[in-house]
Amino acid sequence: MHKNRGFILLELIVALTILGLGFSVLFASMSGSARNIDRLQKFQSREQAAENLLAELDLVRSIRFSDSAHGTFQDGTRWRIDIQPYVKRVEDVDGLVRIVLRLEWDGKTGTQSETIETYRRTRNTTAPLTLDNELRDLQK
Repeated sequence: MHKNRGFILLELIVALTILGLGFSVLFASMSGSARNIDRLQKFQSREQAAENLLAELDLVRSIRFSDSAHGTFQDGTRWRIDIQPYVKRVEDVDGLVRIVLRLEWDGKTGTQSETIETYRRTRNTTAPLTLDNELRDLQK
């Protein structure tokens, strides 16, 4: 018998099994990377939409204490803005307000949320429009 006749069937099956396992590990890691990229793109889109919404607040004529607004971004993320006095005991004077933006979205593990706080100098007036209405007017 010749020992150099090539692979026998058993060696060929073992080699194909090892090759198959290698490809399955490679494809699984590529799939995980694709999911991570998708999740990162959604995060960046959500953050950009939140930044744009906060920038729109600069165009609002007046922000009243205890006012609020809410809505939904194009990707389905729900948002709510609450205006609070920076210092609770001086609500009726001009000054700083705390703007609390809360984002909520449906994630893989249920509802997820993020809260962004920022501060603005404003005048506390009795404007005829609510913050919700003023933001809607700006978005038209």
